[in-house]
Order: sequence, then C-alpha cells, then structure tokens
Amino acid sequence: MSAEPAPRISVIIPVFNGEPFLSEQLDALAAQDFAEPWELIISDNGSTDGTRALAMSRRGSFPAPLRILDASAERGVNFARNAGILAARAEKIAFCDADDRVFPTWLRAAFDELDTHEVVQGPLHVMRTARDSNPPVLRHAIAERTAACGNLGIRRETLDRLGGFDVSCVRYGVADIEFASRMWKAGVRDVLVPEFGIDYRLMESSWGFLRKIWSSCIAEVEVWRRHPEAYPDKQGRGYVAREALLFVPHIVTAARGGGLRRAVRVVITLAAHAVAMLPPAPELPEPRLLDSMPAVPEVGADEAGVDDERVAN
Repeated sequence: MSAEPAPRISVIIPVFNGEPFLSEQLDALAAQDFAEPWELIISDNGSTDGTRALAMSRRGSFPAPLRILDASAERGVNFARNAGILAARAEKIAFCDADDRVFPTWLRAAFDELDTHEVVQGPLHVMRTARDSNPPVLRHAIAERTAACGNLGIRRETLDRLGGFDVSCVRYGVADIEFASRMWKAGVRDVLVPEFGIDYRLMESSWGFLRKIWSSCIAEVEVWRRHPEAYPDKQGRGYVAREALLFVPHIVTAARGGGLRRAVRVVITLAAHAVAMLPPAPELPEPRLLDSMPAVPEVGADEAGVDDERVAN
C-alpha cells in the first residue's frame, strides 16, 4: 500500500455542538476546486450532540484525510484552534467555522496567496439557503487590528512566531481582536482576497444578535486593557467621557446610515464599553499561548493511519 502524500495545506475547524450545520460546511469543502493534497482537521471542543459521529461518518467518502481531535480538555475556541495547529502536518493552514460555508475557490485562494503573504483574509457574505454567486457583503475591507479568525489563512511559521491563539481569552468576540492585536504589534499584515470568501450564517434571533454585540463590546475593552500600548486613547474613564459627549451625534449618524438596527447597535456598544470600563477592573488572566498546550488525542487515529506522536507535539 503506497504512503499517503503529505498535505500541502491543513484546514482546521474548531467546533462545539455543530451537528445542525457541519454537513453543509463539509459539503462545501468536499467540492473545492483544488488538486493538491490537503487534510481537514475537526477539533471537537467537547460536543455533546452528534458532531463527532457525523464527522466520523464522512471519513470514507471525503476527498482528503479527515482527522478528528478530542479537544475537550478545556472549553474555548482558542483551545480547539491551538489543538488543530499542533496536529496540522502542512506549512500552510486555513481556519473556517462549522456553521459557515466556504466558497468553491476558498482553498485554492489560501494555498496560492500564502506563497507571497503571511496572512490571508476574505470577505464575509450573507448566507443564502442556496449558494448565491453574488451574495451581499457583511464585511469586505481589512482594517487595522481586526481579523476574522473563522476565515483565516496563515503560514505555520507565522503562527509559531505569534504563539498561536491565547487560550485565556474565552469571552465571545475577544479571540479575533486579541489575535489581530498581537499580529499587528509583530508587524504581520494580511491581504484581502475575494476568492477566499465565506457565506456567513447570521444570528436568526434578534435577542441573540443583541447579546453577541454586547459580549463583543465587553471583549473589546478586555483587549484594550491587555494591549494598552496599541490602544492608548481607549483607556479608563477618559474614553467613556469622550464617548458620552458624542453619544447623540453617534446615534443620529448611525440612524441615518443604517436605520434603527444600526442605531441600536451604537447604543449597546457605548453602554457595554461604559459598563466594562467604569467599575474597578478585574485582574486579567495570564496569557496562555501555543507553547502551553497539552497533548491532544486524535479520535480513531489508528484506523486513519495517523502517527499519534505528531498530535501530541
């Protein structure tokens, strides 16, 4: 039996209870226009539904090695992502989420662009029931100190230099901002590639949408406190006072540009920032990066012919 060719790029999906959506993402990955050898790593962060069984059932028919990690030792997307990095066998790595849907050109775009760029980002489009050739864009431009880690292509050497993801960051929304802050401080820059796009699943519930905004804004303040040299104008009560003075103009501008939904978002943002910044700040946990990760077991590694020692590196 001939040896399996080494993957040229590793795709990592961190997942927790993703059974309702995972099949759609796996279908999109299986349909990639990409001829090079690659691998898919599903890093299961302790799912209690049928996520793991679903992933196992796709192994036989999937067009690339499909590996499943038991990343349940600690809850958090960054723990699952770091587990995937340690298990990855390729020098190019791409991250996506279980509940989104990658473009047919996604993998090829990451592979090609990582030859000349350290980090690749792509547009996030509104997911439609059927694949739309020109869906509305949620986010298209790259801004300083921002990143969408659920749609990220990056070189392994860059991840090693940055330390991977900070496992101590567990609040919703903090992972992307914190990673991007370290990335920019290290002088690493990303490039926007339209072909590296995803269909992004919007939150259906209005209440859920508002909760995500609130949590993301609290997370922003945590990142500002972790990296004060990168955000010198967003520290303490002075920032809250300045934002309070501009509250009404912000609301008017938002309402004119995006209607009630945008205005509500501005209100929640300012309120969350004030709540997080005005009380005595709690002590932040120490950063825990890639070099602090424990060994992570691989599910069914013997049947898949994978070297377990590689996963535990």
